[in-house]
Amino acid sequence: MKKLLITLVAMMFVNAIPTHAQRQTTRGIGVYPGRQSESFAPTLRRNFDYRNTALHRMVYHSSSLDANLTGQLVTDGTVYRGEPCRLQVSMPDGVVARRDAEKLLDGNVHTRLMVKGEDTFVQFDWTAMDVDIDAFDILAEPVYQPGRGTGGYAIDFLASNDGKTWTLVGGERGDGMPGEPTRHTGSNDPNKQEDPVRLPMRLVKKQIPFSKPGRYSHLRIRLHMTGCTYWRFYEARPIRHGREQLALPSSCYTSAWMSAGGADEWLMVDLGTPVIADRVVMHWIHPARRGEILVSKDGDQWQQIGDLGRIKVKGGVQTLRHHFTARYVKLMMRQPDPSGHYALSELQVMGRGGLSAIPAERQGMVHGRYYLNGGDWRLFRDGAADSVLATVPATALQSYINIGAVPNTNHADNLRMVSESFFHSDFTYTTTFDAPAEYEGRHVFLNFDGINWKASVRLNGHDLGRIEGAFMRGRFDVTGCLLPTGNRLEVRVERPAHFGAVKQKTTESTDMNGGVLGADNPTFHASIGWDWMTSTPGRETGIWNDVYLSANGGVSLADPLVDSRIDPADSLATMTPKVWVTNHRDTAVVATLRGWIGAIAFARQVTLQPRESREVTFSPDEFAQLQRQPMHLWWPVGYGKPHLYRAGFALLEGSEQIDSLHYQVGIRQMTYKEMGTRLQFFVNHRRVVPLGGNWGFSETNLCYRGREYDRAVRYHKEMNFNMIRNWVGQTGDRELYEACDRHGLLLWQDFWLANPWDGPDPYDNRLFMANAEDYIRRIRRHASIAIYVGRNEGYPPAELDSALRRQVDLLHPGLGYISSSADDGVSGHGPYRAVEAEEYFTSQSHRLHSERGMPNIPTIESLRRMLSPADLWPIGEGWAQHDFTQKGAQRGSTFLDMMQRRFGPAADARQFAEWAQWINYDGYRAMYESAQQDRQGLLIWMSHPAWPSMVWQTYDYYLEPTAAYFGARKACEPLHIMYNAHTRKVQVVNITPVTHCDMEALIETIDMRGRVIRTDSLWVDAYADATTDVAAVRMPDSLSVGYLRLRLYERGYLRSDNFYVQAASPECYSALKHLPVTRLTLREKFSRQGDTWHGQLTVTNTSDTPTLMIRLCLKGDDGEQILPVVYSDNYFALMPGESRDVTVEFADEDRRDSQPHIEVSAFNGKAE
Repeated sequence: MKKLLITLVAMMFVNAIPTHAQRQTTRGIGVYPGRQSESFAPTLRRNFDYRNTALHRMVYHSSSLDANLTGQLVTDGTVYRGEPCRLQVSMPDGVVARRDAEKLLDGNVHTRLMVKGEDTFVQFDWTAMDVDIDAFDILAEPVYQPGRGTGGYAIDFLASNDGKTWTLVGGERGDGMPGEPTRHTGSNDPNKQEDPVRLPMRLVKKQIPFSKPGRYSHLRIRLHMTGCTYWRFYEARPIRHGREQLALPSSCYTSAWMSAGGADEWLMVDLGTPVIADRVVMHWIHPARRGEILVSKDGDQWQQIGDLGRIKVKGGVQTLRHHFTARYVKLMMRQPDPSGHYALSELQVMGRGGLSAIPAERQGMVHGRYYLNGGDWRLFRDGAADSVLATVPATALQSYINIGAVPNTNHADNLRMVSESFFHSDFTYTTTFDAPAEYEGRHVFLNFDGINWKASVRLNGHDLGRIEGAFMRGRFDVTGCLLPTGNRLEVRVERPAHFGAVKQKTTESTDMNGGVLGADNPTFHASIGWDWMTSTPGRETGIWNDVYLSANGGVSLADPLVDSRIDPADSLATMTPKVWVTNHRDTAVVATLRGWIGAIAFARQVTLQPRESREVTFSPDEFAQLQRQPMHLWWPVGYGKPHLYRAGFALLEGSEQIDSLHYQVGIRQMTYKEMGTRLQFFVNHRRVVPLGGNWGFSETNLCYRGREYDRAVRYHKEMNFNMIRNWVGQTGDRELYEACDRHGLLLWQDFWLANPWDGPDPYDNRLFMANAEDYIRRIRRHASIAIYVGRNEGYPPAELDSALRRQVDLLHPGLGYISSSADDGVSGHGPYRAVEAEEYFTSQSHRLHSERGMPNIPTIESLRRMLSPADLWPIGEGWAQHDFTQKGAQRGSTFLDMMQRRFGPAADARQFAEWAQWINYDGYRAMYESAQQDRQGLLIWMSHPAWPSMVWQTYDYYLEPTAAYFGARKACEPLHIMYNAHTRKVQVVNITPVTHCDMEALIETIDMRGRVIRTDSLWVDAYADATTDVAAVRMPDSLSVGYLRLRLYERGYLRSDNFYVQAASPECYSALKHLPVTRLTLREKFSRQGDTWHGQLTVTNTSDTPTLMIRLCLKGDDGEQILPVVYSDNYFALMPGESRDVTVEFADEDRRDSQPHIEVSAFNGKAE
């Protein structure tokens, strides 16, 4: 295992041990939650009891047979003696590769195997598991030679329990051709290696009953069809009593690691700290006949302490007695037993000084709520006798990461060190707590803001009820069963029912998006794996959001809304406040409900029958103080300030306050035009051009908290974005909505329906709509909500579509609903690869475009955080694990081709990352500038990364803005001067509602060495909500490469500037590599104001040659970057003698008590 990987993992746990200084700083770059007060992960401390110090310690392996039998399982505390569960799939040409082996059983009707020949077969061989079958559902398309498919067909199912004796158990035969005709055709070559000839195909979709039902461990589908070239086989699902049977090996957990091969293999456990040990115990299933036991203190220098070939194996157990001190223990295996594999169930290292997890302090009382976050939560995997310390809120997987049982899954290929079958499980959380004294004599409720997927809740032995769906709140009246002390809470969390199979990324592609997990929506559908996020073990099962107690006098207030109507003539606001009121008593209640919005107060009497729940409305027809008020309005970025008022309600019974609710509200009105043809958004009657991006997911393990949401949404504001799309509703934290309210970002809110191609429709419409209703009620208070959208790139099922529309109308009046994210009044569907700037201009849909994107390579610092040293260079499998594949939607090959044509081959990762910023900047700027021709809006795919990725983002996972961020920031200026790469004209874009007259546009044509060839000064009126042509521009024929510099002045004040490299052909960029190295000087001054640092920088080019792609990088005096950071500009050019003033802003908590300074680099320059 490479030293840097080990060092990074070590740093993660060093950071987990708090010191006084760390309590004032965040937990480290890329460590989320970053703020100490928002993290409830345990600390890890040395324990000098004699014990198995390898228990629940992270393990790395050289290979594993599949995604289930990984190294993690040798330290999970379970000793298993039998054969590990596994599946082998074969066809006549051999064993199917691991990536494709489960595709007929994964529930995804779009994944497939190509089964070649007139007489052929697919065979399933399960080991240590069998499947109970009385029928088989098959979905296949035979492709055949026309005129030859007349000799009859046979689809036979043969079964066996020993793999030798086979019995015909079912099938179908016929004289003609199987299935039904289809208009589709298939290539004569399924691998498309030859020039294709299109052949006819049939559709075979049917259930074939078995004449001999039973449990079988071997099954062969034997196929005969005269003239058949190959079968596209999509699904082969075993059925019993009408229900699909679990046939994937991930459903059969056996605690063992098994190697993929039988040559040299290794397994290494990281004990987390040096331990003093005297025994290594190995529980083998298939032992190594030759090999060594090695130990190390640093992961670099190794010492052999044992010979596996000389230590006897008794009953599968091999024990080395040897005194040593080490942090790492590695098994090097040289020769397997006759199975051809190594298989180890448990590895124990007996000694003292290993790490133990210490619970985080319970959060406790905050603003009247008693949070159960943190504390003594325990986590039981289903069927396990022992538990581990749990983190709440967090997924089950994250709990295991936090105790050090599995490595940081975001680094390198560490995700594949985690066992899919281990986390394919239900989990039970338990904790104990005392009731707050402040709650005595009041009604007390136990609240859950989010679990995944379903849960049963028990308190002190009482069944409280169920929570069903990942986005459904749970609220239970616990007044009758709450004890003053010693309460025991038990939450059994059920995993999604349709887990699907792991996606395996290769250099070629990231595999198919989505899958059968969509059947369980609402859930975190993206966790099954997409081309921007790797399959997540556990599919986010767990208590992922806050758990807390609340109390009132027996009547609750919830889910407020202020429905505002703004007069277009004078902007006066008429407001209709609403709130849900619920009587939990068995008697009627007469009370006074008071409300306020800023200084405006209102009140009315309400009568509630026993157990009644209803919405109470304050109509402006009844309350004059709610009519036509001069309010500070809430505006999105670029159109005004997002003013928020303090608002709330209080319920009083006589003079006693029963309950109260406090929130912040923005007064604004959303309206729309042409929703079915060319959707237009209006905020307070002003048209808004939606500019922003898609959030596919917050963070791969749901680790974002308030700090991260605030920083990420602030980045969007700084890019001049005004809209975020919550793609498929995958982000469910209130902190996202609060940050958008605060920073002025509109939210496009999808419901939980991915593209129909990416998974089935939900199987339970009732569950879906219950979550939808609760979620609308939960988020409707937020001014940032701009629109609700039924489905991504398609239409919801008719029943859901009409129900969603009704619920939006009923619960969030005034808000729009459209069925599809890419049809009717909006468009979508990419492209998602890098293309030349002109192509963006010529491929406009003339509607709001909801998805368009390209790869975005991070900086070298982030690449080093993301990849192992061995994978850093050249580009290969390690890059593919982080989404940079040659094919697929991102098509990395086109990005590489663009760079190769411009600059030639990069020498190393650093140079590649530096050159990539050119492509990032130009591409992201062009996407937005091209969209400004019609100003209908653009939401790029994507603006935010869910994990360390190399595609579809503007800043990276570690919150470092790339050049793409600054290209987007430039293009989305409300008042902007730009060059149209298609018409070759300079244009001025004004998306504001104000016309700017008599502006000066200065156009300079500059040669490669910085000499100004031509200057044009023109006057232009920038009309409101318009794009105005200024002048045509043509580079002189004498220049193969040069620069176009644009500046826009208003009364002498620079309002916008832009800079383009202009080349006769992409190959002409290479001349820039021969520019002299220039000298840059930097003046910097930093000052602290409260919790924020500000930097004033001046960068000067003191040379007589242009300096290109100047990068500013904020670092501490420890040499590490300070992130996140807001730069006013970056990745810019300076002509000879020019200076640029730049401001920098960052939080004191991110500084690590180090002194900040700026590191300057450039394409062809260096700092003096």
